[in-house]
Amino acid sequence: MHRRHARKMLLAAVCLAGRLCADEGMWTFDNFPLADVNAHFGLALDQAWLDRLQRGAVRLTSGCSASLVSTEGLVLTNHHCVVDCVQNLSRPGEDLVQQGFYTQRREDERACPGMSAEILTAISDVTGRIGDATAGAGDDYVERRDAAVAAIERECQGAASDRRCEVVSLYQGGQYKLYDYKRHDDVRLVFAPEFAAAFFGGDPDNFNFPRYAFDAAFLRLYENGQPVTSAAHLRWRSSPLLAGEPVFVAGNPGSTNRLFTTSQMAFQRDHFLPWRLQTLSELRGQLLQFSAHGSEQARVAADLLFGVENSFKAFNGERLALVDPNVFDKQAVAEAELQRRVRADDSLRAEVGSAWEEIAAAEASYRGFYLPLQYLEPRAGGGSELFYYARTLVRSAEERSKPAAERLSEFADARLPGLEQELFADVPIEAELEALVLAFWLNKAREYLGADDELSKLLLGSEGAEALATRLVAGSTLADPAERRRLYEGGAAAIAASNDPLIQYVRRFDTEARALRRRYETDVEGPIAKAQERIARARFAVYGDSVYPDATFTLRLTYGSVVGWTEPSGRVVAPFTDFRGLFARATGAAPYALAPKWQGADSRLGLDTIFNVTANTDIIGGNSGSPLLDKDGQVVGAVFDGNIHSLGGDYVFDAALNRTIAVAATAIEEGLAKVYGMQRLIEELGTP
Repeated sequence: MHRRHARKMLLAAVCLAGRLCADEGMWTFDNFPLADVNAHFGLALDQAWLDRLQRGAVRLTSGCSASLVSTEGLVLTNHHCVVDCVQNLSRPGEDLVQQGFYTQRREDERACPGMSAEILTAISDVTGRIGDATAGAGDDYVERRDAAVAAIERECQGAASDRRCEVVSLYQGGQYKLYDYKRHDDVRLVFAPEFAAAFFGGDPDNFNFPRYAFDAAFLRLYENGQPVTSAAHLRWRSSPLLAGEPVFVAGNPGSTNRLFTTSQMAFQRDHFLPWRLQTLSELRGQLLQFSAHGSEQARVAADLLFGVENSFKAFNGERLALVDPNVFDKQAVAEAELQRRVRADDSLRAEVGSAWEEIAAAEASYRGFYLPLQYLEPRAGGGSELFYYARTLVRSAEERSKPAAERLSEFADARLPGLEQELFADVPIEAELEALVLAFWLNKAREYLGADDELSKLLLGSEGAEALATRLVAGSTLADPAERRRLYEGGAAAIAASNDPLIQYVRRFDTEARALRRRYETDVEGPIAKAQERIARARFAVYGDSVYPDATFTLRLTYGSVVGWTEPSGRVVAPFTDFRGLFARATGAAPYALAPKWQGADSRLGLDTIFNVTANTDIIGGNSGSPLLDKDGQVVGAVFDGNIHSLGGDYVFDAALNRTIAVAATAIEEGLAKVYGMQRLIEELGTP
């Protein structure tokens, strides 16, 4: 049976049984199953509806999603998507994360350092060009692919400074699409509530429900010093949501691995995830200890601590999914069925060949060096801003002197504007925190690689981790954006002449780090990518385009209903909370202490107002800030979380248990009016 027909039969059976249902899938806007959705809900959605949603959806370089909600560039997202901006705008004695940020005049809106917002304008297929460039490729597959990607992006972007072009691999190389964005580099903070209101319930409530989080914030897009004027915004809905009504999420889910082979999932389960969880747990402990030293330490560590705690729960959810035999077996059965169909077709069998075995061999090779690679490449510096600046400056000086086709992908011409904006942003550098994360990285590298390992010796020399980290941070001048600009513009000569200890330190092991990256590209990434492309073509041949691609932090649309769920224990979870529940839950002690502006507000608020809401839409990290939309494309909430069951969504979606959590538009409007006195925002949201 064709998968699309089978899916419709299953939906019909479920809905006839009286259960609200949803179809999984993070669908691209150029392949959204409109006919299925219309049949599913009895709607008449069309291409014009899709186009409106696409024009109103926003991607933030903070790694989140958002929506354009007024004619004057007003953007709705989550508080946790702007907390880095709020932190950067704070100073000693002015903790805007704890106090909140509220503006009554346009001139009070403040630029978020280094933040950009992007709106998707077009999608085009470039699969053929990438295929031609990589045909017959051997060990140089990754270089040839990346060179073709860089050329396509450069042609698309041209000299436009307000445009971003990005080639995206979908279906694990089965398709390549060119995404063309309108880019806004002047993004200003308009409103952010207190952290205690946005993250009420703290870590205990995170990924749980009921929730009472006012996790909403507003930004504004500017161009030439003036708010962006656009008629393409999404309309705001003030009337409450109803249980069972259809809803949609338009956002940018970060990444999923639902098309992984079982050998790839086994590597994650048995090697990568246990390592990441162990190190995150230890880093959390160090950050908590650091925060206990005083209010200023707590302030500067708050953003990183929030991210570490959030990541730990997310990775643990992934691990729990992969150790669940039902989840792993489901993926294994799907893989075996595809293999069976491939073997039954002579042409497919010849085309696919030993693709699954090649992936397994590459994963086996990776197990032998993934820790050295992690510590010298993606995890190098442990999250230190100063280290990032130093490595970016060192590598950019070398890479920008090369022909475009020979550069590392992050230094492609089309990506330089974004890199430069981030590199030159004037953000505060917290020396104590910088030294802590650098020392943690060095200690963990020595622990996992071994004290006698040559790479450990190269990283630490004869110094202790804490002493080395302190020396590098104290002696560096890279906290000054003017110095970073001078070194960047000075190129290789300026880098060679620099006495900055972090610049010199990065140069000390950059050759070895590059060699590990090259080994990964040759022995792991290249072979897996080539094999995945063949499997993807077989999947298209068997199932057509009725399957959705894994998430890639590009714009997707998912659909479902406002619905709660029943826990395996039998506990029924309702889809709504209200303000009455917030005040009943408040204890006066963290994490259930009300923010000052909320204390006593129960006498002013409509206590029955819907606060947080759940839906069975399919989301993942990166969807934070996405608009929750009704059938008319009106904003009815802002997605900020999933439930605990959704944490395995990297590998599998369970429509019975996985839930999206959003702060309802009704709660946002009520809070703006009666807690924060932001009447001007309410009036703007109501503008047609």
